[in-house]
Amino acid sequence: MGREEQFDSFYHATRRALVHQTFALTGDLPAAQAAVRDAYIAAWHHWRKVAAAPDPEDWVRPLAWRLAQRRHTARIWHRTKGMDPAQTAILDAIAKLPVGQRRTLLLTQLAGVPLPDAARELAVPQETAEQHLQSATANLAVSLDVDSTSIRSHLLSLAQPAGEATLPRASIIRRAGRKRRRAHTAIAAAAATVVAIASGAFAYEPTEVQASQTHLVKPPATVVSEPAAETEPELPSAEQLLDEHQIARLGLDQEWDVVRTHDNTTGDGINTVCQQTRFADPDGISALVRHFEAAGTPRRSAVQTIEISESGTQAERAFETTVGWYAGCHVARLQLLRAYEVNGIGDQAHVLIIRVWEKPVTTYSVAVSRIGRVVTSTVGSTVGGPPPPPKQIAQSLADAVAMLCARSGAEDCSRQPTFTPVPPPPSGEEPGILAVADLPPVGRLDDPWVGTQAKRATDNPAATTCDRANFVQQGADRARTRTFLIPGAKLPDRFGLSETYGVFDSPRAAARFMEDVRRRLQSCEDRKLATDVRPQRTMVDRDAQMDLSTWDLETEVSENESVLFRLGFVRVGNKVAQVNFSPTPREDMSARDFRDLVVRAGERLRELG
Repeated sequence: MGREEQFDSFYHATRRALVHQTFALTGDLPAAQAAVRDAYIAAWHHWRKVAAAPDPEDWVRPLAWRLAQRRHTARIWHRTKGMDPAQTAILDAIAKLPVGQRRTLLLTQLAGVPLPDAARELAVPQETAEQHLQSATANLAVSLDVDSTSIRSHLLSLAQPAGEATLPRASIIRRAGRKRRRAHTAIAAAAATVVAIASGAFAYEPTEVQASQTHLVKPPATVVSEPAAETEPELPSAEQLLDEHQIARLGLDQEWDVVRTHDNTTGDGINTVCQQTRFADPDGISALVRHFEAAGTPRRSAVQTIEISESGTQAERAFETTVGWYAGCHVARLQLLRAYEVNGIGDQAHVLIIRVWEKPVTTYSVAVSRIGRVVTSTVGSTVGGPPPPPKQIAQSLADAVAMLCARSGAEDCSRQPTFTPVPPPPSGEEPGILAVADLPPVGRLDDPWVGTQAKRATDNPAATTCDRANFVQQGADRARTRTFLIPGAKLPDRFGLSETYGVFDSPRAAARFMEDVRRRLQSCEDRKLATDVRPQRTMVDRDAQMDLSTWDLETEVSENESVLFRLGFVRVGNKVAQVNFSPTPREDMSARDFRDLVVRAGERLRELG
C-alpha cells in the first residue's frame, strides 16, 4: 500500500471517533471539527514519522485534543443546534469536571486507551490517573443521576451530534499538508543561514506540566532538501519555566516557592493585573503559566507566562498585545511609572513598572520578551515595599529567555542584558497624547480617570486667560485635544485635566510658540491683578531635545475662594503639548507629580514621529 493510500485509510478509519472525543472534551463542535482537520493536516506533514509509530492515532489524538481545547477556550461556548436535552446535560456535566479528570475519563472510556498508557499521555503517575478516573466517573454519575456503570454508554450517545461535523476529503487534507511542508521547508532553509536565539518552531502538548528533556530545535548544519522541519519538536515544559531559585531575583532576600503550573485552559484565564483576555494570541499553539509566592515581608508574588504562536508575525502581535495590556491599563489608581527597553536578549524585550496606589501600595514589574514565535512574560508583584531594581528585573527576563534558548539548541543563550529608560510603549489610546495609565492618583479618590475621545483642537480647552495659547491660530499644522475626568466622584464641574498638542512646521516655529507663552505668563500678574503666577520649573534637556516649563496659577474668584490651575508646556522638536490640571483643595497632585506628568506628555509626543 502506498503512502497516500495508507494515510487515506487511517484518516477514514479514525476521524469520526476523534471528532466525537474532541466534541465531548469541549462541547464545541466547530472547535472540534477544525482541530481534527488541522491535526490530520499535521499528521500528513509528518506522515513518515507518524506511520512508523506503533499506533498513529496516539500521535494525532493529543494534537487534536489540544487544538480543540485551545480554540474553544479562546472564544465563547458553542452548542450544536437541535441537540437532545439529555446530550446537552451530558456535555454540561463533563464540562464541570476538572480538566485532569475529564481527559482521563475520555481517554479511557471513549478513546479506549488503557489506563497505564493514558497516564503516560497525560504525564501523570498511574496512581493519579486512577484517582482521576474514579473521581470523574463518580462525579459524572452524580451529575447525571445515573449508575456509574452506564457512564460509557452516555458518552457514546454524543456520537450522534458529533456526526454532524463536516470533514474534508482525504485528498484535501493531503494537499494542505503538502502546503504546510513547503512553508516549513522555506522557514527552515532561511533559519539555517543565521544563528538564532530561538527559531520558535515549537509544538505543545498542554496536558498537565510535561517533563520532556529533548531539544526543541536542532539547527541543521547545511540546507538540505528535507530539512529538520520534518521532526515535530517538543513544547516547552516545566523545565523551560523559571524555578523558585531563578525567580528570587524579584526578591533577593526572600525564599520563593512554585505554587502552580498550568496551561491556562481552565477558569477565567486572567492571571495578572491588567490582563484583558485569556491569551495574547488567541490563535496561538499553546501556553504555560507558572505562579510563584515569596515567604516573609514585603509580600511578593510573580506569574510567568509562555505563549507559542504559529508564526513570527503572530508572535510580534502577541508581544505588542501583552505590552499594551500594561501600557494602557485602566485599573483604578494605577499609574505607569517607568519603561525600559532591554537589549541583548530575544528579538524584543521591554520592562514596565506600574503601581496601584490603593493602600497597601502595590508595585508591579512587567518584563516581556519575544524569541521567534515565543512570547514570555514575568509579572512580579510587591505589596507595601520597594520593587526589585530594574537590573534584577532585566536579568530575570534574561533567565527566562535563556531557559527557552538553551532548549532550542541555539548558541549564545547567556548574554548579559542591558536596559535603557525609554518613553512608554503605545497605550492603545490616541497616539501622541496622554493615556489614562499616565495619570497619577489625586487625593483619596478610588474611581479611575476616564479620557474623552481626542478631537481636532479648533479651540484650546487647556488654555488659561494668562497663556491664551491657540495652537491653530499660532501656526500649528495639526492640533489635537483631550480631556480627562473622574466621573464616578462627586467633584466640582471645574475639576479635570486637559491636554492639547500642536505640530508646527519646524522646531524653530515651535520654540517661538514656547517663548510667546512664557512672555504672556510672565506679564500675566500685571494684566490679571487677581491672579498669582508662581513658576515651578523650567527644564531644557538638549540630549532628549525636550524644553519644559510649569507654573501654578491661583486666581481669586471671591473674598473666600480662589481657583488653582497647574499649567505646563513641553516642546519636543516641532511639537508642543499643553497640560492644564484644575484640582480641588482635597483632590490634588503635588507640583512634582504634575511636572512628571508634563514630562510624560513630552514623551508621548514622540509617538507622532
